[in-house]
Amino acid sequence: MKIVNSPSFINGIKVAKDYGEVIESLKNNELVMHYEYGDSLSPLLNSGEYALIKPCKPIEVKRGDCVFCEVQGVLMVHQVWEISDASHTNELWFKIGSSMNTIYGWTKKIYGIAKGTDVYQGLS
Repeated sequence: MKIVNSPSFINGIKVAKDYGEVIESLKNNELVMHYEYGDSLSPLLNSGEYALIKPCKPIEVKRGDCVFCEVQGVLMVHQVWEISDASHTNELWFKIGSSMNTIYGWTKKIYGIAKGTDVYQGLS
């Protein structure tokens, strides 16, 4: 485990201060780090851990992946529970939830795949 205090970069990768910066980095096809908190993805991503988020195409996403997505207008990092291609537009839809059986809804707005880094925010 590595502890850091409000860095701009971790291992040469930009740390985004908010989800707007995450989206901008992903649109530029860049890796980005973002501080995540809450226990809803434990043990995949722990509270206080920085997530490494990489841009992806929907076809690359698998069931069980943690993703940076938008569900009902809310940006979040959560887990893919199901994938459906049963729409009349041939687009993939993703059922998003927590690792604790909470379902947030369906989306087709997946911006990146997120992974835990074992880097945590220290107390200032």
